[in-house]
Amino acid sequence: MDNSLTKTDEIQRALTEAGFNPDEELHALETSNNSFEIQRIRIDHKDNGKHKLYIDHGSNYLGSETQEEPIPDNTLQAVIFAEQHIRALWTDGEPIPICSSIDEVPNAREPICSSCAGCKEAVIGSGKCKPKMRLWLLVEQDSEIKPMVMNLSPTSLKHWSAHKRKLKRSKLPVVSVNTVIQLEDTKRNGYRWAEVVFDVTGVSAKSTLLVAKQARDELDRVMQDITQRDYDDPGDKVKS
Repeated sequence: MDNSLTKTDEIQRALTEAGFNPDEELHALETSNNSFEIQRIRIDHKDNGKHKLYIDHGSNYLGSETQEEPIPDNTLQAVIFAEQHIRALWTDGEPIPICSSIDEVPNAREPICSSCAGCKEAVIGSGKCKPKMRLWLLVEQDSEIKPMVMNLSPTSLKHWSAHKRKLKRSKLPVVSVNTVIQLEDTKRNGYRWAEVVFDVTGVSAKSTLLVAKQARDELDRVMQDITQRDYDDPGDKVKS
């Protein structure tokens, strides 16, 4: 990569001197982009316990693989408007899984089995099919409410289940509350990683609920895809 690409201040100055408006040129990129990319919430697991929760803005040409935005105090407030139990069976080097499912319904062109419940690859402890929970969120960022996605590794699923049980006993749907997402340091069998824990800070505003319903409807096609980005978190390698 040409190091000159990292000198954004010089580039903006050159654009201005040439008569361009840098902000308008960047806005043109946003309005002309036909492929919709959802930002991801990820975890940087640290051996010293100083784990980091951050927003992954995707790859760029600025000298790093991804543009990471740390989340202050490892605490994220969001409205969760959908959840999906996903499974995928991968072959090394392939960009898409050879078999996958959403909420136990196979969605691959040629699924290994007609049902996850009867598939030998889905057997806990011996199967190769990897289960995860995928959460779709609304997060306030730069005074805007934006959709994002976060994958829970198997070690965090118990916390998500406990959160939902509390909501059920309170007669509150998941989407009806402002959910607090935080990290909990965990050490076991020589490994150290972060697990995701949940709490609530109140109920969702009506305006947010309207956005949540719209997001759930408009993102339906995107929500049916399972990609490598769903399975490239470091926490996926930690044994539960």
